[in-house]
Amino acid sequence: MIGEKNEGTELCERDAIERVQKGDWTGMARLYDWYRPRVYSLCLRYTRNASDADDLTQDVFIQVFRKAYTFRGDAEFTSWLYAVTLNFVRLHARQTRRRSGVFEVDEGERRLYSIKSRACNPIQRVALAQALRDLTPVRRMTLVLHDIQGLTHNEIAVRTGVTVIASKSRLHRAHMALRRALGGR
Repeated sequence: MIGEKNEGTELCERDAIERVQKGDWTGMARLYDWYRPRVYSLCLRYTRNASDADDLTQDVFIQVFRKAYTFRGDAEFTSWLYAVTLNFVRLHARQTRRRSGVFEVDEGERRLYSIKSRACNPIQRVALAQALRDLTPVRRMTLVLHDIQGLTHNEIAVRTGVTVIASKSRLHRAHMALRRALGGR
């Protein structure tokens, strides 16, 4: 999760969120101080570029402060913050791919590749790497969150803002695409 919680921090968090929703800068400063390292870490994990991660972190918090009124409290604030962060990371990835025409594999995919490569010959490793690159970003992310990071479909749904059924469907389609790309192996 994005932040560690206990009863005291949850009350402080709720107070800070209410302050942000009223436009109070002290609440914004608190949330930024508490969650900036986690948001930055998440952005860095996906971009692997400190400058881009810094920019994305700033963009995320600007959006959080701008859209704080939309946070209803139905879910954890950290889940909402994680979803906002992932949306900015996805947007950045799309824009980067359009500009460069290249897609880079993230750390979770590297670990999947590493795990699979121990059991594969070099030709199979290349085929697997290509198959992972060919997955849509949404399917690739779902596969990494579930198969590598070990999240449940409920956790994936909360973090990405989709339904549990959509998460299961994306994972199934990712697995099927990998099977097809690897010739049913």
